[in-house]
Amino acid sequence: MLPNSETRLLRELQTDSSRSIAELAEGVGMSSSAAHRKMRALEEDGTIQGYAARLDPRKLGLKMQAFVEITLANQGQEAMDRFEEAALGFEEILSCHLLSGEADYILRIAAKDLDHFDRIHRKALARLPGVATMKSSFSIREVKPWRGYPVLGD
Repeated sequence: MLPNSETRLLRELQTDSSRSIAELAEGVGMSSSAAHRKMRALEEDGTIQGYAARLDPRKLGLKMQAFVEITLANQGQEAMDRFEEAALGFEEILSCHLLSGEADYILRIAAKDLDHFDRIHRKALARLPGVATMKSSFSIREVKPWRGYPVLGD
């Protein structure tokens, strides 16, 4: 658990990290120097891993999201390592999670349309090593977009 001042600061940063330190500090009731020190400490301990802009995929022409469940032919360490290393090499794969349950992995893909997904499938997904089965599901509509992790306080 994080102290309340760090919790408030992290929540504000996840909401909008483009604000100046003075604006962030004011939003959490701290001095600028105290907020700056806390931010640096959180960066150094790895709690804050970086800063990035949140982009609207539709404005980038990416109007479709697919979730692809992957089952490997062999769940040995070497086969899993090869698959994971290959998945890291394709920018079209937005995220990859090792799962429990029926499928071994789930991938998240963003595409312009079905034709674009087909190209991604042929260029990236079909090249992943050790795949026994692949099952794709398409998002009809995003109900709640991801906006950050819950920051739990004391």
